[in-house]
Amino acid sequence: MCPSHRNTYRDWNAPLSEMSAYSAESSLRLLDWYREMGVDAAVSDDAIDWLVRGAVKPGAGYVLPTPNGSEIVADVAVSPRAARAQPVPSARPAQRAPEPATTAVGSAPRNFPATSPDAAVSAARAAATAAPTLQALGEALTRFDGCGLKATAKNLCFYRGAPQARLMIVGEAPGREDDLTGTPFTGPAGDLLQKMLLAIDLTFEQCHITNAVYWRPPGNRHPTPQELDVCQPFLERQTALVAPDIVLLLGAAAAHHVVDIDAGIMRARGKWHEVTMAGHPVRAIVSLAPTYLLKAPSSKQNAWRDLLSVKAALAR
Repeated sequence: MCPSHRNTYRDWNAPLSEMSAYSAESSLRLLDWYREMGVDAAVSDDAIDWLVRGAVKPGAGYVLPTPNGSEIVADVAVSPRAARAQPVPSARPAQRAPEPATTAVGSAPRNFPATSPDAAVSAARAAATAAPTLQALGEALTRFDGCGLKATAKNLCFYRGAPQARLMIVGEAPGREDDLTGTPFTGPAGDLLQKMLLAIDLTFEQCHITNAVYWRPPGNRHPTPQELDVCQPFLERQTALVAPDIVLLLGAAAAHHVVDIDAGIMRARGKWHEVTMAGHPVRAIVSLAPTYLLKAPSSKQNAWRDLLSVKAALAR
């Protein structure tokens, strides 16, 4: 609620005629704010066909009462009731072909067409298989347009650390700072991960660090199953090229997708799995994502146990 309208709370159940001039005026300002936000009905008996409404603005024709009994009609041409009264066509209008999505790297915008999920996964598999080196794989990812996340991300976040390493770390998805720099784990989560590795005598330069998806999801949301699917061929090829002994999976998205588990992250963490990625067998262990640990510091003790298991496995 808008802070300027909190004082009207106690008067909302009173008739408008019994309200004080101040509370009535504040309530009307609140209703006007609702209208500007697009609210034109509290409850409506009739469904609104938005295709029929066309360019009619929400709140069109809304009658705004005033404390002195007069009425103010919203300054728009057509009322929503009139829009709803228009006849509904028997067939929905033909949909236009999807417009190409747009992404930008630096100051050079680039367009690429939308791709069906199955076709995108097939294209990803072909591009990943054809990459003989990590550099070639990164170039293939730069050219690849089958993941929708690329349309909203600023930069590709491929990997950081050593090209080949005994320990490969896979997070869930790039964050805001990662997207700006084009490097995984560069923000607060990266700082925490660096401290966690130092605690078991490792540095970023000794590990290979990446994510289950290579572009930042909007608003730092979790990647969808389709986004994970289309990035999986690249991740599997990347694992085969890095040839690690151990893969540390940080977070539920990475864990569920790589080792295909149904349990929640708290039950799955700390357990070892034998997996094969693009023909390369590795031991994988699930742990908690640094972003989660920043929000729930009490879970750091569980992550510490997982790190000790990784340290012991590397010492063998």
